[in-house]
Amino acid sequence: MKLKRSCKILIWLVVIGLGMIIGSSAEESLAVHFRRPVAIVVSPDGTRLAIANQRSGTISLVDLHKKKVILETAIGKRLSDLIVTRDTRRLLVTDEEAHQLIAVSFSPAGYEVEKRLTVSPYPASVRINDEGTYAFVASLWSRTVTIVNLNAWLDEGDKQVSTMKHQIRLPFAPREMLVLNVADQKTKIPSLEIPRLKLLVADAFGSRLAVIDPESGQVDSLREIPAHAIRGLRLHSTKSQLVISHQVLSRLAQSTFDDVHWGSLMTNVMRTLELSDVLDPKADLLTHSVLQYLGGPDRGAGDPAGFVMNPNGLTGLALSGTDELMLLDENNVYGGRVKTEQYPTAVAMGTDGVYAYVLNTLSDSVSVVQLAGPLLAGTISLGPQPDFTPADRGERLFHNAKLSHDAWFSCSSCHVQGHTNGLLNDNMTDGTFGTAKRVLTLRGVAETAPYSWTGRFKTLSDQIAHSVKSTMQGNPLTEEETSDLEAYMKTLPPPPALGTEDKLAVERGAAVFEAQNCRNCHTQPLFTSAKILDVGLKDERGTSKFNPPSLRGVSQNAPYFHDGRARNLEAVFTQFRHQLNGELSSEELTDLVAFLNDL
Repeated sequence: MKLKRSCKILIWLVVIGLGMIIGSSAEESLAVHFRRPVAIVVSPDGTRLAIANQRSGTISLVDLHKKKVILETAIGKRLSDLIVTRDTRRLLVTDEEAHQLIAVSFSPAGYEVEKRLTVSPYPASVRINDEGTYAFVASLWSRTVTIVNLNAWLDEGDKQVSTMKHQIRLPFAPREMLVLNVADQKTKIPSLEIPRLKLLVADAFGSRLAVIDPESGQVDSLREIPAHAIRGLRLHSTKSQLVISHQVLSRLAQSTFDDVHWGSLMTNVMRTLELSDVLDPKADLLTHSVLQYLGGPDRGAGDPAGFVMNPNGLTGLALSGTDELMLLDENNVYGGRVKTEQYPTAVAMGTDGVYAYVLNTLSDSVSVVQLAGPLLAGTISLGPQPDFTPADRGERLFHNAKLSHDAWFSCSSCHVQGHTNGLLNDNMTDGTFGTAKRVLTLRGVAETAPYSWTGRFKTLSDQIAHSVKSTMQGNPLTEEETSDLEAYMKTLPPPPALGTEDKLAVERGAAVFEAQNCRNCHTQPLFTSAKILDVGLKDERGTSKFNPPSLRGVSQNAPYFHDGRARNLEAVFTQFRHQLNGELSSEELTDLVAFLNDL
């Protein structure tokens, strides 16, 4: 083991030496651009950081002694994650725009792309098993987990068919993943006594967890917990438990001052689940679940994100919405907060367990935090940035929980990644309480006036100002802040279609769509209208007239209707017979759903 670790460190020392050779010029010649760092790894000897930058498509190499970037290399279009291979010879990187898994090796010129593998569209994260034989790639909008045979890909050429072990479709958009070696866990489940590898996958927007058997490519179980915005997923460092950071939006609370102030509307938590319950498909996940509530009145803890745990169980948790790193001991007892820069999302642990390195995504920087203090030991800039546009300023506001009363939640808390958590929120957007409505996506919102389920707001700026003041119970926005938020939201494209391979079914479905006069309410090209229409479905106060949402990306917007009563598109027509002009045959239903899935 010592020899193996020495070899790993030697490889990284070679990289360090190369970095020193080219680093002197790199420090002065870093490009002026936005980087938006999203993923980070620490070298085995603890002296370097490798960072994936989303917006610039680059990887930054940071010297922790100098606290400087010594190298930045462009390798893709829009990077979403990176991880070091088990032999430490390569980085595996996902590119969500190019739809690729990229193998990056180290060379005298810096990072060098060795191979590119096309995977399911919109890869968001990558993980590797302990043996280094498989790479697991979670693709967000295509709802797919791709299992790659690393040996076949890296050592046997570009035979993509042979490198793909499985492509597993899920009923939700995946993001966070955790590889579980069941043989290392103390489990009382007889069926799992044989050592087996498992993959845990979490819903990027909502509440679902899936356990996958990588060997068979089958989903062992699919469960839900009261959660959304799952952004941290780790094994406890001292206990056989799964630890999750997420938020909870209560449909029973209202967006009143009291419910926001006391954290009743939006709760930020660390949740622990017994691993044996997670692995047992028949177990109730919540029986042994424990919640650690984060923050409180006067000091909320908006948007918990990535976290690390040192060997003693000390946790450093990024609070994206409040720009802080929160410390919790092994019993989840609060241990203080350290101020970071804007929108900390990912955290890496130093090899000695003393320091945590926090990625500040919207500041293009890394905060170095000494956990035992806790105290801020330094801040590392990843390079110069251009002047902020109104949309750039709006992006910062969108992710800022301090817009809400006591910093409990941000715009992105409900509209995760600008999309939706799929849950119900009882606010005054429709002019009443007691009528909780499904959170709408903000993707593609620029062209879909009027706004809210009842079309109450004629302009997007009116909706924004109302939401911050009423739903978030925050201070009124200035005209510039409202304009900046509007500018950012207008950059958000519609959700990509889930799609289908049967294009003939899509064509037939388009004919069904026309025959059923669906275009009367969902008019092309935006597949919506500015009308307020009676859809025959009433809310708790008898309102049945609603503003039809756009159908662009509708496949990503489940559940459906104002109260989420339809779990899927099939239920819209079979269970609720939504605006049908007669019976649909099973073939017509299949074709219509195929058409909608392709929008």
